[in-house]
Amino acid sequence: MVAMPTMVMAENTVIVLSWDGVRYDYPDRGEFPALERMANRGMRGRLTTVYPSKTFPTHVSMATGTHPDTHGIVGNVFFDRKMEMMFQYANDGDWVDAEPIWITAQRQGVDAATYHWVASYSDWQGQSHRYREGPYRPWIADEEKVDRILEWLDFPAEQRPRLIMAYWSGTDSEGHGAGPDSFLVAEQLAIQDVQLMRIINKLDQLHRWDETTLIVVSDHGMALVTENIDVEGAIEQAGIEAVVTKGPVGFVYLEQASDLQSALAAVKKLSHINVYTQADLPQSFRMAHPTRIGDLIITTSPPFTVGDPGGKIDGPGGTHGYHPDEDDMKAIIFAMGRNVKTGMVSRELHQIDLAPTIADLLDIKAPKHSEGKVMEWVKRQP
Repeated sequence: MVAMPTMVMAENTVIVLSWDGVRYDYPDRGEFPALERMANRGMRGRLTTVYPSKTFPTHVSMATGTHPDTHGIVGNVFFDRKMEMMFQYANDGDWVDAEPIWITAQRQGVDAATYHWVASYSDWQGQSHRYREGPYRPWIADEEKVDRILEWLDFPAEQRPRLIMAYWSGTDSEGHGAGPDSFLVAEQLAIQDVQLMRIINKLDQLHRWDETTLIVVSDHGMALVTENIDVEGAIEQAGIEAVVTKGPVGFVYLEQASDLQSALAAVKKLSHINVYTQADLPQSFRMAHPTRIGDLIITTSPPFTVGDPGGKIDGPGGTHGYHPDEDDMKAIIFAMGRNVKTGMVSRELHQIDLAPTIADLLDIKAPKHSEGKVMEWVKRQP
């Protein structure tokens, strides 16, 4: 009997696109052919974020498989006491304490490419990856990012990255400016969908679906916000010097540690907030980084936020950063291609599970600090 030759499958490529601010229910607001194809031929799910549900913490959690208390990015803006530096939308990889998946992949021989993914613009602890586009340039259109992704897909096999991760503008600006119920949200999502279809069409033309997994996620949802809580004003009226960050989670960094009880008393007079010291911050929040959270931590629920004086916000607006249990903070996830179970609808998946899922799809080990698990929609091989 003549032995039949063994079929060897090509190594898998994973493409991950993050669409900023796309709430889990936005894809139900119209016809979006690319997303619909992914849902019909792959899976659609609802993604739970880390806390705070802000762009920088969430993107780093998706890349590292762990929470802000471990990876260190506890907000879009925060102060590090040890470094004596303010983090303000920074993209230096050395701010991140946990290994990101593009370093994990490159370390294990898988070429990685990133385009504007948070913290991917520089080396991480002296380690780099093969292709990276940065620094962040907000004027770069998502169409240009797709052009670059299509170029990467056309590279010869020995040069082609097998992990591609890109940040897209999503609907974040529309949700912030006009509120999550605005018609502008669906209009912008349709624009994103057109660009997604370009990638899908390219993979069709290349006949690469048996060796490619395409994943679309968002970093957080969006909630209606109507009123600012003036924490900074309350601190100033008490005669206390401090720096206060704003948003659904606010940090109060005191100039003098001895002012803690006075500051706590002043802030507790305000309505519609919860206030914690570092000592009594719930462990379940997973944001208690030892050098980066405030002396006081202020949390709010929709439609309130820590903000400027003046109370009511003019016109409809939106924000995010609230507790992950809030439905309006839930994000999207779609997946299609190799090793994706078809027709699945997953109600609750978690952001920290993305990095180990990517690793599994690439047949490599998960990032060093990952706490997540492989998502349920991944098809197990015999």
